[in-house]
Amino acid sequence: MVPKIDVFRCDGCGVCAKHCPPQIMGLIKDKAAILVDLCEECGICAEACSVGAIHFRIPNKGVEGTFEAYETPRAFVPNPGNWCVGVPRGYDGAGNPAKKG
Repeated sequence: MVPKIDVFRCDGCGVCAKHCPPQIMGLIKDKAAILVDLCEECGICAEACSVGAIHFRIPNKGVEGTFEAYETPRAFVPNPGNWCVGVPRGYDGAGNPAKKG
């Protein structure tokens, strides 16, 4: 997650730019700015910001808040007693070794 900078909160102190490990942050018109393509997403700038102007947003990725599992009826589940289990090769139905020949 790339950090987002709230320019209305930023006071232009430059502490975030000093603490940025890849040195991709700076000040533009006395406000913090970041090169998004080169960001390592380490979060050190957000921790260094004393006024809380830098924060991370979790992307939504188009996930909708539907709960279809509660709305749709359950699918038919067969009764385990009706299941057919195969007989292992080499044994008859009673579990005895099969007679050869």
